Amino acid sequence: MNIKELLHKALTIILPLGAMMGSLCLNSCEETAEIDEYADWKARNIEFVDSIAEVAKANADGKWLRILSFKLNDTDANGKPVEYDNEEYIYCHIEVEGTDTVHPLFTDTVLVNYRGRLIPTLSYPEGRVFDQSYKGELNPATNVPTKFGVGGVVVGWSTALQHMTKGDIWRVYIPAHLAYGSSKQTDIPAHSALIFDMNLVTFSHIGTIAPKL
Repeated sequence: MNIKELLHKALTIILPLGAMMGSLCLNSCEETAEIDEYADWKARNIEFVDSIAEVAKANADGKWLRILSFKLNDTDANGKPVEYDNEEYIYCHIEVEGTDTVHPLFTDTVLVNYRGRLIPTLSYPEGRVFDQSYKGELNPATNVPTKFGVGGVVVGWSTALQHMTKGDIWRVYIPAHLAYGSSKQTDIPAHSALIFDMNLVTFSHIGTIAPKL
């Protein structure tokens, strides 16, 4: 199942209520439409993450990763594997695989091209973009990446970055619990799962990024 098919499937799962409410609205004002768009937002985000988790676990194309939050241990005191709720993992689809084998550390600084979106809605079938470092299609050769500290971003981002290598391009699905949780941000409603297209350009172990060769 490709990404577009996955998003279409998720959209049909999480939006029946929104579709019903939309059919009852006659020439409603933009404000009312916005309220309908985010009705039952918390529950819909949880259902979306559960649907993504199902696809990632099946891993039909062999390009999915399910990665536990870096704050948790995957084994108990006796060394036995521990399984957590879906909200404690991020789900990553590998779009392009880099050629390096070294991963950034929590204390490293990274250069990343990224685009962040909310889950699909009626008005935004692929998710509304709330932040991005590039316009149009991603082109690592020409896009100007943004610098971040691995430990200075949300838990889901920190978790993903510590598993990426230079040149990787991933689509990363982050449950609200590993993003901003119940806190509302400027363009992000509370309880929002986040979808990021992430391209790790390079990173540095000394706190500064060396110029690209």
